Order: sequence, then structure tokens, then C-alpha cells
Amino acid sequence: MDQDLSKKISLDLSLGHLLLVWEVLSNKISCDPIKKQLSEIERRAIWALEDLCENKLVENDCGARPKQEWESLIKRAGDHVKSIQVDFLDD
Repeated sequence: MDQDLSKKISLDLSLGHLLLVWEVLSNKISCDPIKKQLSEIERRAIWALEDLCENKLVENDCGARPKQEWESLIKRAGDHVKSIQVDFLDD
């Protein structure tokens, strides 16, 4: 068990999947009731992942938008995510 835990890895996510993951991380997991259940190191891991997701979204022209446009984008991302294979659900 000598894995290099600092090794950078890549995930193959669609933009819609990334957008919805970021939305969940930033608006659901980071909220007080859930955040209080996490240890300091777990919160740090979530916040770091949230930052990485947000940076990738900005790089791909999915940054801040007016509320109505953002909600439409999130809905489209949700529709897209419905088409993603999920082992737990699709077996």
C-alpha cells in the first residue's frame, strides 16, 4: 500500500455532470445541517473539490449568470444527468 496519494488524477465528466455535481456540493452539502456533521478534514476535502469544480466550470464558460439563465442551465444539466449510466441504479 504505497500509493502516492498526492498524485494528480483525471475524471472523465461531461460539462452537465460537472455542473450538477458543483451545484450539489455548493448548495446542499456545504449548508449548515450537513456541514456540521462533517469533520474538519471532510469539510476541507469537500471545499477543495467544490473549488476545483467551480474553476473547471469557469474555464468552460459556465460561470455566474442571471438567476433565470442559471436555473435553465441547471435544469438542462439535470436532464443530461438522467442519461448517464449509473451502476447502482442501472444493474
